[in-house]
Amino acid sequence: MRPEVPDLSLTPLTDEAGLDAALAHSYREPILLFKHSRWCGISHRVREDVLRVAAARSVPLYEVVVQTARPVSDAIARRLGIRHETPQAFVIYQGQVFFHASHYAITPDALNKTLDQLDCAGSSAE
Repeated sequence: MRPEVPDLSLTPLTDEAGLDAALAHSYREPILLFKHSRWCGISHRVREDVLRVAAARSVPLYEVVVQTARPVSDAIARRLGIRHETPQAFVIYQGQVFFHASHYAITPDALNKTLDQLDCAGSSAE
């Protein structure tokens, strides 16, 4: 049995104004952005990992459910220049994509490694 997913408030992205706000937030601190498919078993499994990482590190998490917000998903692909996939995760900081992966390449280790590197970069710049 898998451990319970932490109760974490995530911000759903349902329109481009929400995406604008998420990207603006990335200029203050790193954010996680997750494209989720309600119809995909892989998406449900990796979503749990993304939720755990976000909760453990107190990283803002934004989620796009592609079945209800496909225009936002398309806008992400267009703005970030990365082809749409689901599930798909991004670590974004200062408007730049520092990590992106899809399917089983979305792992806690990969997310944590990227966030660790950004923590080091942030503390060395101070």
